[in-house]
Amino acid sequence: MRNHLSIALLIAGSAAISSAHAQTATFRFIPNALGANDMSPDGRWIVGTVDAGNCIPGGGYRYDALNDIMLMLPGPGYDAYAVSDDGTVILGAMPDPATDAEIAAIWRESTNEWESLGALPLAMQCPSLSTAYELSADGSVAVGLSWEGCNGRGFRWTEANGMEELEVLANGSNRASVVSADGSVMAGFAQGSFDRTPAIWGASLNGELADPPNGNVVGEFFGISDDGSVLLGAATVEEGSNGRAVKWTSEGGFEVIGDGSVFSAWVGQAIDIADNGTIVGFDVFLTNRQAWIQPKGEGDLQQLRGYATGLGAEIPPGLQIEVAQAISTDGSRIIGHGFCSGGWIIDIQESPACAADLNGDGVVDGADLASLLAAWGSTNNPADLNGDGVVDGADLASLLSLWNATC
Repeated sequence: MRNHLSIALLIAGSAAISSAHAQTATFRFIPNALGANDMSPDGRWIVGTVDAGNCIPGGGYRYDALNDIMLMLPGPGYDAYAVSDDGTVILGAMPDPATDAEIAAIWRESTNEWESLGALPLAMQCPSLSTAYELSADGSVAVGLSWEGCNGRGFRWTEANGMEELEVLANGSNRASVVSADGSVMAGFAQGSFDRTPAIWGASLNGELADPPNGNVVGEFFGISDDGSVLLGAATVEEGSNGRAVKWTSEGGFEVIGDGSVFSAWVGQAIDIADNGTIVGFDVFLTNRQAWIQPKGEGDLQQLRGYATGLGAEIPPGLQIEVAQAISTDGSRIIGHGFCSGGWIIDIQESPACAADLNGDGVVDGADLASLLAAWGSTNNPADLNGDGVVDGADLASLLSLWNATC
C-alpha cells in the first residue's frame, strides 16, 4: 500500500508541472577545426580541415564527438572531405607523387596510411588530376571529379574496379558530388544547355538529366538521402527566379523547399536531410552565406542561428552561422563552418517530457504511466527514460516528475 500511496501523492504533487519547450539546443566549436566537411549518420564522426593558425589549413582531422577526441590525420593527405559510417575510412586529397598535383585519396584506420585513387586516363592537371567528394556508408565506393584533358568527368571508384568514368551527359563537364549509402545512386551536375544542370547516375554508370532532355534547368545536386530516393540541391525551377533550394524524387520531380531561400534575392542550396524530414542548407549571395533549417521538412526556411538561439543555444555574439554542412539521421546534430570562424556543432535535444510521452499524444499522463508499468523490468525499451538499460523505479520517478508536461 505504501508504494501505491507514494505514487498517488507524487502524481498529485506533479500535476502543475509543464514543459516550456519541446526542444533545447546547444552550440560548441570543434577543437582547432577550420572547417567541418562531413559527419557519420549517427553524429559521432566528423571530418574536415584543421586550423594551423591565422585561417591557414593545417591538414585533415577526424573528430570523435562522442568522446571528444581529435585525431590529426597523417601526411601526405592534406584534407578530409567525407567519412564512412564507422569512421574508419576517410576520403580526402594528397599530392600526386609524379606531378605534385592534387589527387583523390583514401585513408584507412587499419593502416593509418593514405592511398591514391588515381585519375582517369586522359586527365591533365586542371589544376587537380582528380578531386574526391563523397563516400558510401562502408567506404567501399568513392565519387568525384577527374578530367579528360581539362573537361570535367564524373567518376566512381571501387576497390575492385578502380576509377571508372560515369556516362557523359549533356555537353560534358560532369561531376558526381554525392552517393547513396549503398553506392548505387550518384548525383551532381552535367553541363547543360546554358550552365550546370542536375544529373543522376546509377550503379551501371549510366546516367540521366533530372530535367530531360536538354537540361534547361540550371542547378546541381548537393545532397542525397541515405537510400538515394531524395536528392537535394539548387535549381531555377521557377520562371524569373534565382536558384531555389529544391528536393527531387523520381516520382515527383523537382519541389521547391519552403520558399526556396531565406532571402529572396539569394540562391538557396539544400545540402542534407534527416530521417524525420528536417533539411539543412544555406543561402548564397556573392561571397555571403547564411545557414538555414526547415524543421521536419515543413513550412518556410528559418535562419539556423535564430532557430538554435531560440532553443537556448549560446552562440558567440557576431558569429555568422554560414554553412550548414550535414545533419545526423535522427536530426539531433548539425555541423558546419564559416569563413575563418571555425567548425561548429549544434545539438538539438528533445525535452525530457518528449521522452516520457511514451504514447506520443503530446502530454505526460496516465496513459504513459500505464505504458511504463507494463514495461517494468524490461530492457531496450523506450520506457527506460534514464538510459541505464532497465525500466525501474528511477524511470518511474522521472516520468512522475514530468506529470502533465507537454511535448
